[in-house]
Amino acid sequence: MPHQDTPIYKAMFEAVRETFENMAFVEVAEQSEEIGIEIPTDGDWVSILIHNPLQGELQLALPKNLLTTMTADMFSIDIADVEEIQRQDIISEILNTLAGLFMTKLLPDDQSYQLGLPVYGEGPIPENEEESLVWNLQIEGSPLLLVANGVGFISESN
Repeated sequence: MPHQDTPIYKAMFEAVRETFENMAFVEVAEQSEEIGIEIPTDGDWVSILIHNPLQGELQLALPKNLLTTMTADMFSIDIADVEEIQRQDIISEILNTLAGLFMTKLLPDDQSYQLGLPVYGEGPIPENEEESLVWNLQIEGSPLLLVANGVGFISESN
């Protein structure tokens, strides 16, 4: 995890906190210890490329049960009625919003940025060969894993 005093850490944590509180009405907390969180193999993940001005990728992973509960709450439906496409839509929209808010907080006010489209997957989050920054956070006791891959993010964290 990047050091908590760095601009990239602060920008990401605030973007995550604001996005989840405003969209899913849940609170995000930092891990109390430096422990790794492993998303279960039945989890959902989504990634989005950032093209400009930093080149990199953001990945978000959540346990399926947490995402299903959040999806049911956001659609105001019963948990048993949540469909896979709804989970995909919610996690993709959350990361898209989070990525935009993160870039807005990280960059100067007059700086524009360009994002790709979210890509959804199930199971373990794909590993990346590049250096990564990892945020192990939690929502109501469940893990939230956020990874920033790419040289641009690494240089911003120093």
